[in-house]
Amino acid sequence: MKAVQITSPPRGFTLLEVMIVMLLVGIMTGFALLSVGGGPRERLAEEGQRLAALVELHQQEAILRGELRGIRFARTGYAILSLNEQGEWQPPAAATTLVRRELPENIALGLWVDDRPAELAAASRLPQVLLLASGEATEFVAIFGFADDREPDAPLYRVAGDALGRLAAGAVKR
Repeated sequence: MKAVQITSPPRGFTLLEVMIVMLLVGIMTGFALLSVGGGPRERLAEEGQRLAALVELHQQEAILRGELRGIRFARTGYAILSLNEQGEWQPPAAATTLVRRELPENIALGLWVDDRPAELAAASRLPQVLLLASGEATEFVAIFGFADDREPDAPLYRVAGDALGRLAAGAVKR
């Protein structure tokens, strides 16, 4: 008589095991994407939205406190200023944060005030844009772009304020 050897069928992965591995891969991919950040257009949009939010915040502060505020722009960033009793521009007394922004090295800023290009000399101590206690403001257009990208289809992001203090922000084309 011959002995018959019984073997179990080959065993693979269960559906549950496959789903757990897929979940872990998805979580790791999500963390990787978050740490890398968005693409170029998203970085410009983030800088533009940050400026718009900061201007809106300080417009409200100027109205609530009855102060004159200003924004001094440079190619590499911008700063919010307040006019003190001696007539000097300085960072607002009540604000300890959200008054200065240095842009990343590869992002450049262009500024137009009252439909004319504005001087962005770093040595200037005067603001180019005023935020009045009445809610009115200097008309301006700030354009964010990449410093080394002059292509016709290069991404740009625009933040504009009108004389009534209303802001508009969005991506634009050259």
